[in-house]
Amino acid sequence: MARRALDALSRATFRPDTTSPSLVSAVALFPPVLLGLLFFGFPGVVMLMAALVIGGAVHGAARLLKQPHELSPIVPAMIGVALVGPGASPLWTAAVALLAALLELARARFAPRVRLEFGILSYSALFLLSHGALAAYLTPRTGVTMPEPIRLWLQFYGASQSPIDPVRLYVGNVPGPVFATSLLAVVVSAAWLWYARRLNPLVVLTFGVGALASIKLMGWSPIYHLDSGPLWFSAALILADRRNLPSSGLGPPLLGLAAGTVCMAARVRGSAIEAAPITVAALLLVVALVDGFGWLLPNRNHLHDVARAARAPGLATRLSQKARTSEPLV
Repeated sequence: MARRALDALSRATFRPDTTSPSLVSAVALFPPVLLGLLFFGFPGVVMLMAALVIGGAVHGAARLLKQPHELSPIVPAMIGVALVGPGASPLWTAAVALLAALLELARARFAPRVRLEFGILSYSALFLLSHGALAAYLTPRTGVTMPEPIRLWLQFYGASQSPIDPVRLYVGNVPGPVFATSLLAVVVSAAWLWYARRLNPLVVLTFGVGALASIKLMGWSPIYHLDSGPLWFSAALILADRRNLPSSGLGPPLLGLAAGTVCMAARVRGSAIEAAPITVAALLLVVALVDGFGWLLPNRNHLHDVARAARAPGLATRLSQKARTSEPLV
């Protein structure tokens, strides 16, 4: 037992690409969660416990039902909760964690090769359904209700002004999502994902190019708008994760370029920092749908056979071999 534990520790330290995806993701989330707890205190602890308890309960249920899953439901639950404001209702926090965990389990059950990150997808869906109730931000340590830096800029400043010191933005000592305010923590997490061969640096680069192009076009301050933990949490830790990217050569960099351009351009219409995760979630969903249609067109005859087998059970055995040799969804 001790030898197995040492071997697992060795692989996680020196060959993280050979270890569990859940472990790699958990290590990547540790720096943002740690600084979030330091900044927001008790609300951060409550939200962390909600994500762990709900994600852990879904994970335990999957084990009892012998439901296979490559990625633990705890990971998307943590990612979804990380983007919620510390002043949001605990019910909304629990809803994000539960939806993310259940969707991940459904993906593992019915479409294991679909490339989607359900934490950011669940956050985006519930943000829109709640009319922004998840965007309830507090000042670190004092707990006073305050707008996050981009909303502050939109409401009271604008143009090329920078109302918050760049160093403070980088450290993350500002109102914002509970576990995603610190760019410093996100940089450490991104470095770990790169070391684990999960980060596509070209996507990060093209995202930055697209965002910078929009910023320059609008005449804004590049430092103020790019010095953002939530922005790069969505871009580097979610969008640039190879598990979520299409396999085609030009697809990932074009996806990064589109995401950077759109999420910055959305600020012209009054969208604040929440535009970044929503844009990333929408683009990942579009890619999954395109991949799904790409599989569906050449395999539509197979689907007709499956439907016939459902109506006439005697056909199921004769079609089983064909089903096993069919290409996966993505």
